[in-house]
Amino acid sequence: MNWLRNFPIPEYHLALLVVGLGLHLWSRTAIVFTSSPTFLVIGVLFVAAALVISSWSVASFGKETTVQPDTLRTDGPYKLTRNPMYLSWTLVLLGAGLIAGSWWLLAFAPLAMVATQLRIIASEEKFLLERFGTEYKAYMETVPRWFWPL
Repeated sequence: MNWLRNFPIPEYHLALLVVGLGLHLWSRTAIVFTSSPTFLVIGVLFVAAALVISSWSVASFGKETTVQPDTLRTDGPYKLTRNPMYLSWTLVLLGAGLIAGSWWLLAFAPLAMVATQLRIIASEEKFLLERFGTEYKAYMETVPRWFWPL
């Protein structure tokens, strides 16, 4: 269970997933769309991609902790995005929305990204700048926060 210490569960993503599912079930006739086989496949692919990205992110840390890292991670998924674990949670929200046919979940995905950016990522970036200085600044300039072009 040591790998769980490196697996963040961002409260905004989790809360909006639970609220979105609740609203989806409560308002099944009001704000839903018919999930076609295409949406179902895309949703499953999003959730599968989220699992791969999360696992890859956790594995890239090995035995080191994400809380007080001694090394700046710039390899693996961190070559593509500075926040692969938060990105994976966003993919879960989008995938669940497509699978369930829920506008709620689809609408909550960008809201979760913004809340996570303002409440979590901003402080993490400040900490990493203090800890790794110019190395992190150079990393910030070359790797997108979420994914290209965002």
